[in-house]
Amino acid sequence: MFNRRGHFTSLHSLAQMRRCRRVARLLGVKVRIKLPLDSGAILGWYAAKVPVVKRNSALVLIVLMLLGLAVLELHRSRVGRLSPPSATSGTPTTAVASVADPIAATVPPDSGKAGIPSTNSRSTAASAALGLARGTGSLPEDGKLSESALKQIAALQEEKAKRTPAQRKIDSQLLFAEKMRQGLPIAVGVTRLSVDLDKDEKGRVEVDITAEVADDLLIWIADAGGKTINSFAQLHAIRAWMPLAQIEPLAEREGVKFIRAAVQGTRDTGAVTSEGDYTHKASIGRSTFGITGLGSKVGVLSDSVDHLAESQASGELGAVTVLPNQAGTGTGEGTAMLEIIHDLAPGAELFFATANGGAAQYAQNIRDLRFKYGCDVIVDDVHYNDESPFQDGVIAQAVIDVTADGAVYFGTARNAGNKNDGTSGTWEGDFQDSGQNAIIPPFVKSGKIHSFGAATFNTLTTNGSSYRADLFWTDPLGSSTNDYDLYILNSTGTAVVSASTSSQTGQQDPYESVDRVRVGERVVVVLYSGTTRFLHLDTGRGRLAVNTAGRTRGHPCVAEAFSVAAVSAAGASSTSVFVGGSKHKVEKFSSDGPRRVFFNPDGSSISVGNFTSTGGTVRQKPDIAAANRGKTSVPGFEIFPGTSAAAPHAAAIAALLKSYNPSLTPAEIRTALTSTALDIEAPGIDRDSGYGIVMADAALRSVPPPVPPTITSFSPTLGPSGTNVTI
Repeated sequence: MFNRRGHFTSLHSLAQMRRCRRVARLLGVKVRIKLPLDSGAILGWYAAKVPVVKRNSALVLIVLMLLGLAVLELHRSRVGRLSPPSATSGTPTTAVASVADPIAATVPPDSGKAGIPSTNSRSTAASAALGLARGTGSLPEDGKLSESALKQIAALQEEKAKRTPAQRKIDSQLLFAEKMRQGLPIAVGVTRLSVDLDKDEKGRVEVDITAEVADDLLIWIADAGGKTINSFAQLHAIRAWMPLAQIEPLAEREGVKFIRAAVQGTRDTGAVTSEGDYTHKASIGRSTFGITGLGSKVGVLSDSVDHLAESQASGELGAVTVLPNQAGTGTGEGTAMLEIIHDLAPGAELFFATANGGAAQYAQNIRDLRFKYGCDVIVDDVHYNDESPFQDGVIAQAVIDVTADGAVYFGTARNAGNKNDGTSGTWEGDFQDSGQNAIIPPFVKSGKIHSFGAATFNTLTTNGSSYRADLFWTDPLGSSTNDYDLYILNSTGTAVVSASTSSQTGQQDPYESVDRVRVGERVVVVLYSGTTRFLHLDTGRGRLAVNTAGRTRGHPCVAEAFSVAAVSAAGASSTSVFVGGSKHKVEKFSSDGPRRVFFNPDGSSISVGNFTSTGGTVRQKPDIAAANRGKTSVPGFEIFPGTSAAAPHAAAIAALLKSYNPSLTPAEIRTALTSTALDIEAPGIDRDSGYGIVMADAALRSVPPPVPPTITSFSPTLGPSGTNVTI
């Protein structure tokens, strides 16, 4: 069988073998195939008899050509040019990255993403040079790694040890992609690994550059064939499109600290009035207190305001101020969030800015909503995968700035599951040396392999719309000196399919990530160098076999912000309201806390000398819960699920409080929301719903009425009717 790239691939089902025989009969060809026990082996390894041709000589030539290609493919497999079996199906796939373009070959139709494996393909490699057959090798039954996997990890550690100073300033995904582009092995015997990079129409990759931002650097990027997307000197941040071949020369420049594959934001999703207006008793609060949200300003950050004009034309939304050049592109989830706020607080003045464009742009838009446009309430539904669980980063520090200035901030708890509902894809805990070191002759570098308890690996048991692996440890941002690495093995544990092995030399973040993990694949953590640290591993919206609580992280975990969990309002009517207790619980996808933090925003330690599970400080997150699965008019969000829908419900209630009494401080609004929340889940404050479901009418009843102004003097004191008076 041949794939669309002309590669000889495998017969991995009885149906395919029958189809092959039917084709052979049509050609008048007899084919006899010997099948090994492993039906997932490469077809080039199959022993086949020379076919007997009964037709004309042209058919003889065709068969000889096919046989020649099979021999060529067999040779390629022996030097590691073919991928190991897919972890999802257990069947082999062909190499999906060409020498000329290692990151383009895996793009599914219309995905706009480079390096994302399609359902049936995976760009990986192990090597016959290490004596390994694809998908074979002895697998210990004692929870340890197989010898074949250890050999590949050892080879990759050796490669890491030999990197130049410039290469240590580059994300390993970019290094791997450049080696594959040049046709070079990644490490001894490892010719291919899966990478996931965003790519533009010119073949350039999108990168985030940490550097001293100056005109000469921006000019150099342009001269090297790159294109700057945005830059923020105060945050030492540049986002740009760069040719792969120019990444290492860029890293050689003085002032450049680190170059990473661009981290993208993730949304927490999943006439018309949101059911949350009923369930939260917002409509009762408006009528009881005679308010509409008038006088409050609410800023929304999401992907985009696509469909905004249609929503306004249908009367679902009024005026919205969109920050200049910050409308964003995407699904229009921002428009759906704006509709929810308008339903509950129809008199509030609305603003929007995209959360796209990188963490620095996101942080700038948060500050602009407050400091340029005066927003009293700000809500978002986007997080970036590299946001630290242990320290307030770039986006979080913007949240700190606006809340210190008087804004009330709401973010999502995330849609990545929780421990209580058996949906956790998170593992947190101290590094534990398994005693199995990744040192295999002739390699000399020895890393310590982490133990998850009974095994030296963890397994992805279920995946969702986002399935990845992100590893953090307790070093300060921008100055990590302990060096951990992340490896993904195939489902049999015999081969490395992807890895993240960036260097941590004192000026990088404590972070490694792999953008795709499939069900059944195994996650391995290795301490390359340094000492024991508290670890946080999560898998997007996947689930881990060995898991813990503590999924929520990033800027919604700022102490002064609200992290919002989700409770279903599906099917609610005008008489349906939340009542608390056992009737209403958080959604199974809603992420849990708490959040243990180890560093202050400036990187100083909270618990000096203690970076393990007993150190740091614990923040109660999530803070509150609110409705999701309500209705909007926005295409794709007719039923709006997720914490992305919960956060704007809570924000709208805060806008009603601000409308009722403009003098309320953020601390008073927090007290009003939390003290009147309906207790759900575990009694009292809990790690899934925080204080419980926020209720508009109860919160409004709990705050003091506005104090009318006292007139102490006015001028002039006398005059005819209609005279203007200054008070």
